[in-house]
Amino acid sequence: MRSMKRFGLICLLVALIGSLLAGCGGGTGGAANGDKAPANNQPDSGSKDAGNAAKPEDQQKEVTISWWGAWGEDAGPANIIKHFNEKYPNIHVRYVQFNNTDEGNVKIDTALLASEDIDVFFNYNVTRFDPRAKKNLLLDLTPYLERDQFNVEEELGTGILTYDGKYYGLPVSSVSNAVFINKKMLDAANLPVPEKWTIEEFKQYAAKLTQGEGADKVYGAADFHSMYYWANPARGTLGSNAWYKEDGTSNFDHPAFKTSLQFKYDMENVEKIQYPYTEYKASKAQAFDIFMQQKAAMVVASNAMARFLKDTEKYPRDFIATAAPLPTLEKDQAENFNLGLQYFGFLAISKNSKHKDEAWTFMKWLATEGSVYLAEVGHIPTWKKTDKDEVVKIMLGEDADKIVDVEAFKRVVLNNDQPSYNDTELTAYAQVYKIMQDEAEKVMFDMQTVDEAIQVMKKESDEAIKNANN
Repeated sequence: MRSMKRFGLICLLVALIGSLLAGCGGGTGGAANGDKAPANNQPDSGSKDAGNAAKPEDQQKEVTISWWGAWGEDAGPANIIKHFNEKYPNIHVRYVQFNNTDEGNVKIDTALLASEDIDVFFNYNVTRFDPRAKKNLLLDLTPYLERDQFNVEEELGTGILTYDGKYYGLPVSSVSNAVFINKKMLDAANLPVPEKWTIEEFKQYAAKLTQGEGADKVYGAADFHSMYYWANPARGTLGSNAWYKEDGTSNFDHPAFKTSLQFKYDMENVEKIQYPYTEYKASKAQAFDIFMQQKAAMVVASNAMARFLKDTEKYPRDFIATAAPLPTLEKDQAENFNLGLQYFGFLAISKNSKHKDEAWTFMKWLATEGSVYLAEVGHIPTWKKTDKDEVVKIMLGEDADKIVDVEAFKRVVLNNDQPSYNDTELTAYAQVYKIMQDEAEKVMFDMQTVDEAIQVMKKESDEAIKNANN
């Protein structure tokens, strides 16, 4: 009898423990519990009804995922993870830093191929993202997008790279270019802040803002220190895939490219009202420093300028910076594709991730409500619902209005309402990119004429494209 009572108590305890475990678990099994994800890459539905997959936020099991990025952890990622864990405390994120260089990206590719511990990672620029998607190294996100009714175009914009209609990554961050202007110098010249202008009007501003001679000379303008920027006026009128014609050959014989290169040459080598590229090369100076040291009244630069504007200790100054859009090539140009945001940071999930559901939860959060914290590392959130005032505060500090024209900065630098260019034709892209810079550089050093450079660009780019297609 005593044995039967003891046996009954044991059975009761087992039943109670079982019910407690069931209540605390709440999980769905599969990838959420550390097992392999379903072979078809569908979100694991476990014991739930089909089409009603358990979402990671419903799960209580603690899981650790890895997130790979190029920034130092204390430069922003640690804070991003902190905010994520305020909402998802059970998904721990281990940050892994890599260098955004050819060597650093080989490390990423090796880890993806070896099925090593990599869950979510950044691809910086479409040229890094594209080959990984084509090599089948990335997880197809389409099932998650459909399950969560995540409309990519409504949330992030159009022209996002897909393969066979499937998404293998999301552009969660963007970059933009603008003309940053010393407001004090602008006011002294009695010039208004331009909201729309042409390259000829830009030249007129530069001429009026140029002061002094020799070592004391202040140039009216400065282009960015990368030779690539010479093509911006052409980009503004041609838009995405500007380097290519519909027949697949290169497009450098389009008159917009000749006009753009001639404009840069005349500004620097003829009229001498723009900081010379030759001096950039000789001194290894950067456009940011040239502007902050007041060696130029205007500078064409990316949103990375925010880091320099914010640093009042290194750059003490008595002026605020305002912003204007890049000028158009033509006066009555229908569109200026330099106005909007260019996709830059593509977030993707490794196809071999052991925690796909949790990786997607982190990825979706960082693409939407969490994207505002990317401003801390100098990137512009792509999410259309981002609070621009919050981005400005994170990028430039609480006293942003003391160092920049905040309204102009929001209107120009954070402009996610206007068209932009985002290339999807990438045949021989790296080779074409190098050709166009190398030949333009020879022009600036008077080693060849603009016409000669354009002819070489066309010929060599066509050859590179042909070889890539063979």
